[in-house]
Amino acid sequence: MFTHCSSFFFPFHFYGLIYFIYQFNHGTETEVELSVDGEGNVQAYTKRDVPAGSPLRVSLGDPTNPSPIFATYGFLDDSCPATFCKMMDKQDEMAALGLDFGNLLFFKETGEISGEVWDVVLYSVLAQDPNLQQGFYQAFVNGDGATKQQYHQEYFPYTLEAMRTHVDDTLRELDVLSAKARSYDLATHPRVPVILQHNEFVKQTFLRVKAGLDAM
Repeated sequence: MFTHCSSFFFPFHFYGLIYFIYQFNHGTETEVELSVDGEGNVQAYTKRDVPAGSPLRVSLGDPTNPSPIFATYGFLDDSCPATFCKMMDKQDEMAALGLDFGNLLFFKETGEISGEVWDVVLYSVLAQDPNLQQGFYQAFVNGDGATKQQYHQEYFPYTLEAMRTHVDDTLRELDVLSAKARSYDLATHPRVPVILQHNEFVKQTFLRVKAGLDAM
């Protein structure tokens, strides 16, 4: 497929026209890639042979995290294996360590926590002592895994407490938000079902994380 468009920046780092992108389904596993030349020509091509009648899918965002896709496009990709850990209050710490939302993940099926989440929480905890925080930062940016692990082991009780508090607070907030959504009239708020579906996806993921944290 081939078309021409003006430069329009989509939030997930590709160019195109909305109507052009909407010719395809979204998927975590994709069959189609897009390319744009210097004159604004957009070309879609399949990465492999696709049987007749099969869907053609592109990725509309981070395949590990459904929340940005839900916020932008209004649907939930529940095939995503993980979700952002919802630490919106740690954006300064993420930036300092060169991380973003796509690094800080809770995994849906296992309740596993990405290592970067522990790094950000520890970096935040160590802010009470700038010298300790700087020492951890240097180990992080220099790839000194042994020294970084020493920090994690020494201050694990504090990071564990902070992580448990965050997960418990988020679960309570999700219940409040879902209860509020259920009070809306579907005639005027037709997106309520997908909002509830998204909240339940996040809740079940956080419950698995909580079970793992409580067992530590």
